[in-house]
Amino acid sequence: MTASTRSHRRFRFRALTLALIALCAAPALAAPPVDASKISPEVTLKLIDLLVAKGVMTRQQADDMIAEATASAAAHPAIAAQPAYQTQPGAVVVPYIPEVVRQQIKDELRAEVTQQAKSEGWAAPNALPEWTQRISFYGDLRARAEDVLNDGENYREFPNFAALNSGTGYDVADPVSNPVPYVNTTKNRGRMRLRARLGMHAQIADWVEADLRLATGSDRSPVSTNQTLGAGGNLSKYSLWLDRAYIRLKPTDWLSADVGRIANPFWTSELLFDNDLNFDGVALQTKFEHSPQFRSFVNVGAFPVFNTDFDFGSTQKQDKESSRDKWLYGVQAGADWAFAEDMSLKLGLGYFLFDHLNGEFSSPCLAPTSKDVCDTDLSRPQFQQFGNTAFAIRNIVPATGAPNGPQLQYFGYASEFGVANLHASLEIASFDPVKIVLEADVVKNLKYDAARIRALGPLNNFKPNLDPADTTAIFDGGDMGYYVNLLVGQPKIAKAWDWNASVGYKRIESDAVPDAFTDSDFHLGGTNARGFIVGGSLGLARNTWLGLRWLSANEVTGQPYSVDVVQLDLNTQF
Repeated sequence: MTASTRSHRRFRFRALTLALIALCAAPALAAPPVDASKISPEVTLKLIDLLVAKGVMTRQQADDMIAEATASAAAHPAIAAQPAYQTQPGAVVVPYIPEVVRQQIKDELRAEVTQQAKSEGWAAPNALPEWTQRISFYGDLRARAEDVLNDGENYREFPNFAALNSGTGYDVADPVSNPVPYVNTTKNRGRMRLRARLGMHAQIADWVEADLRLATGSDRSPVSTNQTLGAGGNLSKYSLWLDRAYIRLKPTDWLSADVGRIANPFWTSELLFDNDLNFDGVALQTKFEHSPQFRSFVNVGAFPVFNTDFDFGSTQKQDKESSRDKWLYGVQAGADWAFAEDMSLKLGLGYFLFDHLNGEFSSPCLAPTSKDVCDTDLSRPQFQQFGNTAFAIRNIVPATGAPNGPQLQYFGYASEFGVANLHASLEIASFDPVKIVLEADVVKNLKYDAARIRALGPLNNFKPNLDPADTTAIFDGGDMGYYVNLLVGQPKIAKAWDWNASVGYKRIESDAVPDAFTDSDFHLGGTNARGFIVGGSLGLARNTWLGLRWLSANEVTGQPYSVDVVQLDLNTQF
């Protein structure tokens, strides 16, 4: 038995002792005399016997208490003179304790508890500062074993536009001494990966909250917080990134506003936004309960995707270039309808405008060195994955006297993006706790213009020309995407032996969505991909589960590119 437990029992014994003594001595302590008929010695003795039987006190302690009570009663002639009280058979006697005695007991107990808590170092409810009671922590860990299985017959010369754009420009005048970096499409890879996230939530006021989360990550990628183990070499340590940091204002139950770096405020699938993607900016979320069976919501937001450097411009002159900021504007409306006792349907319809995300052809410019800047250089993607149609954005004028000299080039998205999205989920709980969830998601880029893209001179996403005499490349991009998935089991794994299994199919054409923000696992990230996703999860303990997924994807158009990704995950969250 711990010291704390023993102390608690001592205080409980003290309280009972005082209460029993008060039953016998109450007439002398109270201001008005108490009718002795209200006190039953038999009930008092039975209560003492019950306390002994329950182990609250020993027989010796009980005998001592009875002796003390008897002596106290004998000292008061008024009590001693009272005749013995006999209760009627079956009668219930409720002992009476005067208010003055009850207050005396409370005061004595409070004093003893306070004194002993100080001497023994007990934790009291108000011992910690008040602000600590408004802060909570949360997080999760995921260990992953991943195999990337490329088809050996894949096309080998897909330009790595992300690498080309991250450097000082690609010299298109001398591809021999400056070879194009290509994506690895033929060699398999195996790797272990780790994801760790730790967050803090603070309730600042009744309607003001703050949230802060740190996460791992191999780089600044917005769509992955995975850290590849061994990537740094020699067991080196890994970086932590600021994954979320925002203030939430919630003046009413139906309206909230998030400002900062926030979680995805829209109800979407990974067809449009990767699950690890967070948003910079401001979002308003509303929800309305029209009845217990029907609720609706409206979400809107504005998010800076890229902000122009304050001093952007040529290093060769004092003139600076105008800002070319990139923004995402989103709006979504939807409803959640429980149309039957064990069936519910959720729908969301949204539109997402990616302003200035596309590349722009520059004014004529000289670009022989890394110090040269053309006026649309920042229209190139600051981050991209794979699939979107690209074109050369610099309108390079050869230097006088050096027509074959260095000509450094950057590449941008050929398509503009204004994506309409319809997302639906049907949940059937007829076999509870096993549920059936059918999910469907459709996207269409309403700002896609194939004619405009052809005029810019696209560099990828061509279909084979069936005429061997015609070497003209035929652009074959697309603007649609869809995803369907069937899940059976528990959608959220919460305890041991919870399980689920799922099978889905995804098809996303080259320019249906920006490849930078969509799923980073399917086809190793990006667009221009189609195939199946099969997976399942099994609970091992509370908030701990094992997951397995197989993602098998091929190209939609262009040269062959087939890749399978197998992931075995051990997850836990707190």
